[in-house]
Amino acid sequence: MTDPLHIVVLDRTDSLIRGLAKAVAALPDEPDVQVFTKPAEVAAAFAAYPVAVLVVGPSELTAAGMRRVAKLHLEHPETVVVVAGKVAELPAPLTLVKAGAAEVIKLPAGPATIRRALQSALTQWEARQVVVEAEPEEEPEAAAYAELEPETEPALPPEPAVTITVASATGGCGKTFLASNLAYLLAAGTGKRVAMVDLDLQFGEVVSMLQLHPARTIVDLDPDVEGAVEECMTPHKGGFDVLAAPRDPIAADSVTPDRVADILLAVRQRYDYLIIDTPPSLNEVVLSSFDISEHLIVLATLDVPSVNNMRVFLSTLDRLKIPHDGLHLVLNKAEKNVGFSGSDVEQILGRPWDLVLPYDREVSRAVNLGLPVTEAAPDTDVSRQLVAGISKILPGIEVTTPAPPPRRGFFARLFADLKPRRVATSEEK
Repeated sequence: MTDPLHIVVLDRTDSLIRGLAKAVAALPDEPDVQVFTKPAEVAAAFAAYPVAVLVVGPSELTAAGMRRVAKLHLEHPETVVVVAGKVAELPAPLTLVKAGAAEVIKLPAGPATIRRALQSALTQWEARQVVVEAEPEEEPEAAAYAELEPETEPALPPEPAVTITVASATGGCGKTFLASNLAYLLAAGTGKRVAMVDLDLQFGEVVSMLQLHPARTIVDLDPDVEGAVEECMTPHKGGFDVLAAPRDPIAADSVTPDRVADILLAVRQRYDYLIIDTPPSLNEVVLSSFDISEHLIVLATLDVPSVNNMRVFLSTLDRLKIPHDGLHLVLNKAEKNVGFSGSDVEQILGRPWDLVLPYDREVSRAVNLGLPVTEAAPDTDVSRQLVAGISKILPGIEVTTPAPPPRRGFFARLFADLKPRRVATSEEK
């Protein structure tokens, strides 16, 4: 059996990490500790190793966070869960029970209090191992019949989708433009399954920008129903699927952050790439997408409100302890002679742009056609910059655009959509 990870910590707060370090140093045999800031990293650790103790810190004590912990508890009941947080922020007792919390550390707490909770959790884990080893083995006959049972699960990608969230602190920066082009480039360049989810639940623009007519939206998707993801997706002719935002802004209230988290996880299991388009805000729905994303692309434009809002956005990410290793900054609609330049903004933000996209009227033309600009006009400067920039942002993923279709002559295009009209007979008149 693989040696277990003794203690796995999921949190973004420095105070808990410091207290844990002192507490662990005082434990006998000094067990190993792995600290993660993203739920996806914890899920990967659970998939790779048995985990003795999971410590859930204050940053994960949201409703969506506790649902994730409860899911891990159901899948790995042998792991002992420890919850740490301020008394006013601790979840309700029933929520703690569902999450499998065996110990609760009320913060602020000294190293001695934390050490006692960890020691108790490790002792409980050892006791659970004895129970597991004492369970009788499955009867050979029953095992033989189990092997004959047909598989009912559909074929799914071997790994959860690489998830990319596109965000900005200001409306009109081009989030939907970039997200739709990214979805098209990944679908066309890799040939794999690509999903795009519109998380702007009140005023999503994906459907109008791509000229789609969805039969179902995110409101209709029940992640616990088999096949619901596929039924609620709307295919785009560019080769990717779209989960549309609600048609009625009032209906957005029925899509809670908990439900969004479950929907994103369900979609992620059925695709190779997941692109998430978000509203210009940092609400709990948007933060749930950050938690499962390997890449976070943040856009701004060359105007004072957009630059100021991006600076506040980045500082908020720092306060939330969201890692910067998958963070990419994009300057969109870059123009000259507007009062300041992209390099001026780099000095303000303290980091360079990962991608600079020029202003191009072809983008508006592509939108009017319901197409990503990299599909409608792959030879334009903005399309070439997109392909080169995305290859840089997503190393190891080759994105290319298909060759543009041959241009038809004026009269061929003029009469392409004209069809012979049927003249009604005298009997039909």
